Amino acid sequence: MKNLSQKFLRGSTAFALILIVCVGAIYVLVSTVKPVRTGLHDVAKGTMFERFLPHDDDHDHDDHDHDEAAAPVQGQAVEIAFSPIAARNMGIDDSAITTVEAVDYYKSLTFPAVVVERPGFSTITVPSPVSGVVTKIHHESGVAVAPGEPLFDILLNQQEVVKAQTEFLALLKKREINTAELQRLAGLDSQIVPKQKRDLDYEKIQIDSDIEIQKNLLLLQGLSEADVANSLEKTGRIIRNMTVYAPSLEQEANIASAAHADDEEHVFTIDELYVTTGKNIAVGDSLCQLSDYCKLAIKGKVFAINEKPLAHALASKSRVTASFEGGGDGRGAREIVNNLFLRSIDNKIDTSSGTLYCYVDLKNRFIGYQVNGESNLRRYTQWHFKPGQRCELNVEYEPLPDCIVLPVDAVAKDLHEMCVFEWVGNEEDKRIWRKKPVHVIHQTKDVIAIANDGSVFPGAKVATKGASFILAALDAANQKNAGGGGIQHGDHVH
Repeated sequence: MKNLSQKFLRGSTAFALILIVCVGAIYVLVSTVKPVRTGLHDVAKGTMFERFLPHDDDHDHDDHDHDEAAAPVQGQAVEIAFSPIAARNMGIDDSAITTVEAVDYYKSLTFPAVVVERPGFSTITVPSPVSGVVTKIHHESGVAVAPGEPLFDILLNQQEVVKAQTEFLALLKKREINTAELQRLAGLDSQIVPKQKRDLDYEKIQIDSDIEIQKNLLLLQGLSEADVANSLEKTGRIIRNMTVYAPSLEQEANIASAAHADDEEHVFTIDELYVTTGKNIAVGDSLCQLSDYCKLAIKGKVFAINEKPLAHALASKSRVTASFEGGGDGRGAREIVNNLFLRSIDNKIDTSSGTLYCYVDLKNRFIGYQVNGESNLRRYTQWHFKPGQRCELNVEYEPLPDCIVLPVDAVAKDLHEMCVFEWVGNEEDKRIWRKKPVHVIHQTKDVIAIANDGSVFPGAKVATKGASFILAALDAANQKNAGGGGIQHGDHVH
């Protein structure tokens, strides 16, 4: 029993000595090791953040400001720095920094839309002006033709047209005889044949009147003034073949693009042929259908609750922009078409969807190319905008003077507040970003308008994208700091 007591006493003494030595070693270690930084710019190296590094109390911060009152919450940092690699990984490079400017902006409505034809204008049916047989088709379907270009040749077989031409030629011959007789009498003594000369003068007036009436009848039966002048009046021959031409802009003044006030080329496209060579046709039969896409329309679909601001935009001729996916550059970027205006708003609402339609005129353009055909050179066009193409319309309706406009990615949401990140300086090769709460007054799909209330001053440099990533990094750094992983210096973490 005595030996047991002695062994226990010796064991207790040894344990106490070991415990004292361990406590002393821990004290020495804690007093000699320096604190580490806990900022997100010091997170693990090789990833988005660098590893934690030791921090000296005499660290130089003269290259950026430390506003101790800037931290909104006690112990919470509002600044964070990133290494160049980490910044590039988040897309925050030199191109993602902009200088804040106060501008006049407009509230706007954004809604889906689609490119459509203009009813009654974009599609043209070419009718046959006469009865006859189609002897030649100049172009096939899909070919582009200019105004006034020949489309069909027709052999006339309408007896009324042939009879009217015959009577017209007889009147021309009668006028010729009358004119010759008047010239003969002009050389004689006017006192000898006064009555005969008066009769011939009256007859000439009657003949000229009959010729004008007969000419108008021929025009009504489908012949053109050029046909009458070049064939009947000039050569005295009956017209047996007639050519049908594509409408000219002067003839088709109601065509949408006939209002072209510029020098751009105008073309039609043959959409469909309704006849074949050798087919017998009557007056008014459709020969082909042409499409005129020089000017189209954009049909927007907007909720009826937004009719009032839309009507205000229509009355004030506010600016409209259209955004098309895949701008034709092969890179998928959106194409923005500016300087558009509302043309009209529907007066009825779709009861099933609660929406109504509005319309915007859209000027079109094309790329032309040519292909060698069997008998002639065929021309084709590739239109830039096509019916059925989808887009978005943005309609301005209310001015917002003296505000700051930034891209959507420049603003991040932090629970109950919105914020941007201002570049306030550098720390070695790292940029330091300061969190700035802002008041958002309007937002669209692409941009955000914030109040110019001093939260961010004009001239400051802010990140235009990656704000959500910066905010997440700052929150992670603050959580790390709150967990005792490091210390906070001023209003940012290290």
